[in-house]
Amino acid sequence: MNFMAFGLNRDNLLAVDQIGRTFLYNHDSRLLRTGMPKMCRPIIDPISIAVGDSLYVMSRNPGRRPDQHCFQALIRSRPPASASNTKDWCWYSLQPPPLFADGVEVESSGCDVLMPFKISAYTVVGDSQIWISTFAAGTYLYDTASDAWSKVGNWALPFRGRAEYIPEHNLWLGFTPNDLQLCAADLTTSCELWPPMLQNEWTDVNRPEDWRLRDASIVLLGSGKVCIARFFLTRPEESIEDMSGHALLERENFAVLEGVKVLKAGVGRLRMVKHKSERYVFGRDLAILL
Repeated sequence: MNFMAFGLNRDNLLAVDQIGRTFLYNHDSRLLRTGMPKMCRPIIDPISIAVGDSLYVMSRNPGRRPDQHCFQALIRSRPPASASNTKDWCWYSLQPPPLFADGVEVESSGCDVLMPFKISAYTVVGDSQIWISTFAAGTYLYDTASDAWSKVGNWALPFRGRAEYIPEHNLWLGFTPNDLQLCAADLTTSCELWPPMLQNEWTDVNRPEDWRLRDASIVLLGSGKVCIARFFLTRPEESIEDMSGHALLERENFAVLEGVKVLKAGVGRLRMVKHKSERYVFGRDLAILL
């Protein structure tokens, strides 16, 4: 299952199962709605982007020739076949990103050869633009108001995964592509020829050597406050054997949640004030050593 937060205050949480059925939970009313419309087609490994009170869902790897259902939107509107003026949630298939239409040639240098059109970074710019980056095709934007794609540049966003806009500082906060360090950039300074540059980067040094960072995410709390979630997997030093004599490594999956306040530290500079952090253990799993 996948869980996706959206709405003007991120008060809606959508759960999607493996066949595209959806369930909506509203945080304010604490009500769960099970009679939600089904997706046009299930999307494998999706990313979700909230724009206004609507939710946009796209395949993380749309491929060189995206199919017609790889990009969908959950929008509250009047169903096309209904005579009623009552608005309700509906899924719509949208125009896929024009990665192949632009005649992109994949080279072995500077991009992921195995999945060159996998979305490496994405974010929301302004009130209606969704920006996505791939290593092979560069950065595109989809305008939700005009339902149209356009090319931003041949460069990729300097983030990995989702980047969040912090209105208090007019900057986008995300993680560096290689080592998932917290960073910030101003996307408004970019143009077709010049990519946005990182203005701030904070190195996480308080980490045991056997902790392997797998992923990271940001949740905005407002007023410059941010919750950072980092997901780790331990590197076990010893192994055990099963009844067949195969070596097993016992690993621990856990997340570290950290509260952070982002403050100004001069022109174009920020400083990060760390607050309380908590460790949440998901459990242990065994990996077979062949």
